[in-house]
Amino acid sequence: IMVFATVLGVALALGLFFFLPSFLYDLLALAIPSIKDIVLIKSIFEGVLKIALFLGYIVLCSQMEEMKRVFMYHGAEHKTIFCYEEGLELTVENVKKQSRFHPRCGTSFLVITLLIGILLGLFIPAQPFGIAILRPVFKLVLLPLMVGIGYEAIKLCGKHDNKLTRILAKPGILAQHITTKEPDDKMIEVAIEAMTAVIPDDGSDIVSNCCDK
Repeated sequence: IMVFATVLGVALALGLFFFLPSFLYDLLALAIPSIKDIVLIKSIFEGVLKIALFLGYIVLCSQMEEMKRVFMYHGAEHKTIFCYEEGLELTVENVKKQSRFHPRCGTSFLVITLLIGILLGLFIPAQPFGIAILRPVFKLVLLPLMVGIGYEAIKLCGKHDNKLTRILAKPGILAQHITTKEPDDKMIEVAIEAMTAVIPDDGSDIVSNCCDK
């Protein structure tokens, strides 16, 4: 069952985020032929649709009671990490005061990666070698590059506070309004226990966070 679920999940992800946006744009181009080979419009269309699909998916997930609790634990995680990074004692009271929006969150990473995909899409022809289906294939091949750039962008946002990093972090911070919720005290206690278990004795994992909360 796990193998089947994994294969199905990967197939759906590839279909929804790589092939469906390109296919829908090609359908739109049939109605508006003048936009058929305009890479700028196609890249923006595909990117916006991907972001809409991603946000729509997590909004739907957030309506499930079980996922609401997951998102509350997600908020507890962020608050606890902020507390630790600020050098405060890991207590429920100290953690509760922290923000639940963290610039190095996985949600932010996904959003930034999707935005980077729009930029990289500008360098891929609308129909490579005259074959429309090759565009999503090329974007799939470039996925490791998108992920790598997204990872470096997230690290940058966590280490520096300037106009550029604030702009980079903002879309992800906004998305975290969906994927994180305010936790209760019991959830914070769980987050503190989980955090305490992985703190190295030499403090080598400390990353100074400078972004706006």
